[in-house]
Amino acid sequence: MNVQLINSLVEVVLNLSPEDQKLFQSRLHTRQLEKATHKKLTPIEKAEQFRQWLAQFPKSSVSLPAEASLRENIYGE
Repeated sequence: MNVQLINSLVEVVLNLSPEDQKLFQSRLHTRQLEKATHKKLTPIEKAEQFRQWLAQFPKSSVSLPAEASLRENIYGE
């Protein structure tokens, strides 16, 4: 284990802006998922990865009215 390298990486990440830290975490998580998807996953593992992926997105209580999904409201005449 390379403790010195790990400590250096932690310092670099902590010196990033909050936005850059979030981007870094997102990219790291994506790479971990990519690496994990190269092996066979059980359905439970796949579901857990999906939940983790969903958790990275901001929560919102905004919803569209039902009329917004009607074809005539999506496409112009």
